Amino acid sequence: MRRLIHMQIFTIKGILFCMILIFVSFNKSNAQEPSYREPTGTNNWYVELGGAAFVYSLNYEKVLYKKNSFGWTGRVGFAVGYKSGYFLNQVWIDGGAVYAPFSSSVLLGSRKRKEKIELGLGFTLVAQNGSQETVPTAVIGIKVIETNKICFRIGYTPFIRDGDYYNWFGVSIGRNFSIGK
Repeated sequence: MRRLIHMQIFTIKGILFCMILIFVSFNKSNAQEPSYREPTGTNNWYVELGGAAFVYSLNYEKVLYKKNSFGWTGRVGFAVGYKSGYFLNQVWIDGGAVYAPFSSSVLLGSRKRKEKIELGLGFTLVAQNGSQETVPTAVIGIKVIETNKICFRIGYTPFIRDGDYYNWFGVSIGRNFSIGK
């Protein structure tokens, strides 16, 4: 019971944090910024710290659909646990294990703005010594793609592992690109 109350408090704090980030990013004055033109690339690569692979991951993301103020993406990532132990005194990391996050997200926001709200679900496959574990994940965050094609993401990325709910966050930086153009 005590853990459930503790978990609910952290969940509420995480959601409030994300809502404040969204409010602050969308309340910037447009008069101070030049007009924005969204990059045309439909591929992103990025490095994520925290997030769905718990410590870090290298990721590829494909924009599957984009129209006006709605987009849909698919993502796959890769990481290797560098040593066994608890990360940030909260999440157990298996040394030598392979972490492969898979997710699909919707992006909400006008094409005239570089900030997008990201909402998604997925799972992380954890494989080590012939055994596999599937960890359900989610993301609620903000993605920014600058006109110079630099991508930045910050998000609340909770997951459920071994029956326990974990509040987690991720930060990513990468690049938007096109293939064959």
